[in-house]
Amino acid sequence: MPASVSLTPPVVNISGVRAGDRNLLNATLTAEGEPLDLTDQVLSAQARTKAVDAAVACTAVVEVVDAAAGTITIRWPGEDVRTMLAGAATWKGVWDLQMAPGVDEDAITLCAGSFAAEMDVTRD
Repeated sequence: MPASVSLTPPVVNISGVRAGDRNLLNATLTAEGEPLDLTDQVLSAQARTKAVDAAVACTAVVEVVDAAAGTITIRWPGEDVRTMLAGAATWKGVWDLQMAPGVDEDAITLCAGSFAAEMDVTRD
């Protein structure tokens, strides 16, 4: 029987991202049950309408909180979400979180999934 190997990253769907809000997620990244050491790693996250689209709809601010413990924050800036919505009530697309281990190394997609944003009600 042939073996199968899936390189698909874990699916993490994000919904309820609101224009004008903080949209802060806290996460601990692990590998085989142990914290992923993020020392000297560069992490980035983007949302696009479709994965094949050239245009980035929204870029998250990803910060390493504790590199050895694998803890990070991912924040989708509220004003950037408002710009992405462009006056629409909702927006749907896809997103992923990547880690770039080194200058000459390919990025590693840590997770990916659907992304849904909505206009806030209380605003200036």
